[in-house]
Amino acid sequence: MTQIPVRIQLLGKEYTLRVAEGKETATEEMAEYLDEKMQAFKVAHPEQSDLTASVITALAITEELFIEHSSNHDPGEEVNEQLDELEKTLSAALVAS
Repeated sequence: MTQIPVRIQLLGKEYTLRVAEGKETATEEMAEYLDEKMQAFKVAHPEQSDLTASVITALAITEELFIEHSSNHDPGEEVNEQLDELEKTLSAALVAS
């Protein structure tokens, strides 16, 4: 797959990334989102280093991802699947006896 160089800016520093062709816009949008979060952290905590801003922002975005993932995961669905499997197993055992 063809890799395309994409330039992004994070906390005023330019980085060149190589991304799959067709993913340029998505990469730029993600970088913009990340930069906005990092900039907001730096405004709130100007005494912190860029590295600290990067780590804290990464943790905050990871938390967002985990919350989103858990809200989309329905534990009831998993329980229902297990109950269906148990029912099939029990039915097969009853028929066999």
